[in-house]
Amino acid sequence: MKAILPAALVLLTVACGGVRPVTIDFHLPTLESGTFIDSYFRQGWEQLRNGDSEAAYRSFQLSEAPLDKKQAAFGYVFLARKKFSAAAAQFDQALEANPDNLEAGMGRAMVLELEGRMTEAYRAYGRLALQAPADAWINLKYESIRSSATQAHLLAAERARGVDKALYIRELEQAAFFSPDMTSIALQIADHYYDEQQWQRSQPYYEAVLEKEPHNEGVLLKLAALYEKRDKLDLALVTLDRLLETKPGDPVLEAEKQRLRERFQELTLPEKFKNIFFKSEINREELAALVGFYFDRYIRMEGPPVIITDIDGSFAREQIMKTVTAGIMRARPDHTFQRFAAPDRAAFAATLNALIAYLRSQAHMLRFAPPADSPVIADLSPLHKDFQGITFLVRAQILALDAEGRFNPTLTVSPADVIQSLKKILNAIEE
Repeated sequence: MKAILPAALVLLTVACGGVRPVTIDFHLPTLESGTFIDSYFRQGWEQLRNGDSEAAYRSFQLSEAPLDKKQAAFGYVFLARKKFSAAAAQFDQALEANPDNLEAGMGRAMVLELEGRMTEAYRAYGRLALQAPADAWINLKYESIRSSATQAHLLAAERARGVDKALYIRELEQAAFFSPDMTSIALQIADHYYDEQQWQRSQPYYEAVLEKEPHNEGVLLKLAALYEKRDKLDLALVTLDRLLETKPGDPVLEAEKQRLRERFQELTLPEKFKNIFFKSEINREELAALVGFYFDRYIRMEGPPVIITDIDGSFAREQIMKTVTAGIMRARPDHTFQRFAAPDRAAFAATLNALIAYLRSQAHMLRFAPPADSPVIADLSPLHKDFQGITFLVRAQILALDAEGRFNPTLTVSPADVIQSLKKILNAIEE
């Protein structure tokens, strides 16, 4: 269902049911003619638009529309009456029945905003922007909250500078939350925590800077050192590889990588698993091993395991069983996994989307900051079977296009590609 046209100030003058006339400033969806379920449903929206919420409520009751659509409609009736709790309850019920109900999602975000819960409203509008990227009203609301909140926190940080360091950093962190694309803010916070030797706090901010400035040598060096300090030798190696891409053959970096490799080899992990990090491309067995390793605490074996006939002796047998049983990766109809086949970028994107869907099915909330513009993928047709999923991953900045705007769906993926994408999904999980 498409419900996108904004309404300005709506004057609700109700003459029956004891409801007093009120003036409400909120977005009332306008449904296109082809989306009406029956005459009562259409009549209810018209009555609500004309200000008669009591009549609209009765019409929605008589409608035979699906329950989630009626619940969303009732939510707008209560929203018109400024009964925010009742409206929120209706929107929540609609979303529980149908998480893709756009009207309910928009209504729930408006309730949060009207109640002054701006952080939650910002998150809600961000999720809606990913769900309906072409909706100008949603994007405008998201940008409006982002801009005003960022400015307010930056002003507060400036007032606290040199007076209260703790408050200064807290305000910068709030500004970075609302404007993750502003790398100058993230870098200030990252450097502060790095100088304070608070490695765990500095890490996500350096990573955020690297998302926007992937060849920033200073950040790559600090991040590699930080990963080693936190005993994340796998990520330190991947980061050094990125540095070597910008400075190939650098003797200091090569020596540093060799030193880290020797430390990494001392870890009590299967030898074949450790070897993944030094390969140029990855196969399905190794992809399952990495997904299972990084998301071990999130993936559960539920129900009978899937029968897979060709993984006896695999070092990643347990991870393959878990990822296939969870629906993150798939076995073929003949029950083979084809563990030595190399997935291309399109197949890797399908795995990432299945991982995200699985995490959401387990009630984990994921926050991805949508960019300002929708990507134009030069080498991918809208008819491609994975077009929507790939577009989502690019918009959510989990996968990137090359300098010419191409996705390169048939190219293989490297361990660094896999680890970087998995890390972004891990960082998006809201605990």
